[in-house]
Amino acid sequence: MKIVEMQADDFKRFSNEYPYKHFCQTVEYGMLMDRHQFDDYYLGYIDEATNTIIAATLICVNKVFIGYKWGYCPRGFLIDFNDFDLVKNFTAALKEYLIKRNFMFIKIDPAIIYKTRDNKGQEIPGVDNQVIIDNLISLGYEHNGYNLNFENLKPRWNAVAEFKDEDNIFYKYTKEKRNKIRKAEKLGIEVIKGAPEDIRTFYEFVEKKHSRKLNYYLDMYEIFGKEDMFEIYFSNLNTSKYVEKSKLLYEEEEARNNAINLELEENTNSNNTNNIIKRKMHSDTLLNNYKQNIVNATNLFKEYPTQKIVASAGIIKYNKEIFFLICGVDKDFKSYCPIHYLIYQVMEKYHREGYNRFHLNGISGDFNKMSELYGLTKFKLGFGSHIDEYIGEFTFVINKHKRTVYEKINPILTWLNTPVL
Repeated sequence: MKIVEMQADDFKRFSNEYPYKHFCQTVEYGMLMDRHQFDDYYLGYIDEATNTIIAATLICVNKVFIGYKWGYCPRGFLIDFNDFDLVKNFTAALKEYLIKRNFMFIKIDPAIIYKTRDNKGQEIPGVDNQVIIDNLISLGYEHNGYNLNFENLKPRWNAVAEFKDEDNIFYKYTKEKRNKIRKAEKLGIEVIKGAPEDIRTFYEFVEKKHSRKLNYYLDMYEIFGKEDMFEIYFSNLNTSKYVEKSKLLYEEEEARNNAINLELEENTNSNNTNNIIKRKMHSDTLLNNYKQNIVNATNLFKEYPTQKIVASAGIIKYNKEIFFLICGVDKDFKSYCPIHYLIYQVMEKYHREGYNRFHLNGISGDFNKMSELYGLTKFKLGFGSHIDEYIGEFTFVINKHKRTVYEKINPILTWLNTPVL
């Protein structure tokens, strides 16, 4: 058995056929990382007797300075982590291979569920992969802990919605989400798919949510788009539609209100009067809201006579799963619930096409309602989602001396590379 460097095409064939694959362990992801801070290499663990690949990994290499570099294997190796002997032998061969190439350490963060939890974060009987953590530690991997937030290179806690073919996914959402989706539709929100030339518009909504620059998403569209793996979507406020819907809702409620008035006149001495009055008050409130909507819609139509893009999202399609990478919204139109409607429409579209697993990306493992990230967590768990808590991030030291030196000088390098303004 030995570690060899693989050609990108060979790795692509292996990763496409591997049962427990992830889009972060693909040639496309490696190409993207190669344009942004890392060099991409593809390593295979080969049985020389049969000349077959048993395990493999994309390793993204960061060259800190001459003689000092570290590697990152995003979402772990393509290997059966339940096979202790295989992981042990692979690790030994990998260390031998990397120590000759001046590596200090590598990081891995396998997409392996640690424990099963409900959508409130409570542990429930089911999956428990503590043994995999213990095995990796016994082989020299340093576990970076059971962190709750976003301290690692990739989130340890994730919201994932999983449906059956026959499910009506709308009714798998919380009542709050369903109401906001209905509201968005009433306010003229519609979802449209973006094209390559729309990347700059997409970026305007997400640039403040992450340190990634525009070129990152331009490259992502170029690389993943060739394989039909990356798409962008927008929530568009159709202002003329908003005006029409607002007028229709007002007219329908006005007719309902008039009917309630007649009912009230005919039942002045009825025992049911209180109930009628309550319905009347509710209808009056709706009438006032719809009237205000007409005013708002008319003003928006004057300002934006065709349309107004108010939110965007980027997704990855891989292995019949959808990954919501990042979303952004115009804060002035947040009350129109455009993100809620966008996520629903994308889920609905791909559920019809046979996709049943939707990753809403990272959440916090702190479920205290007073925590800073509770709003983000609650938002993502409202889409019929459950929690995938992964086993976490590990560091495997290749050269202890170089790693120690790097840890001492890295803060200095970071300080030197920080812009003054």
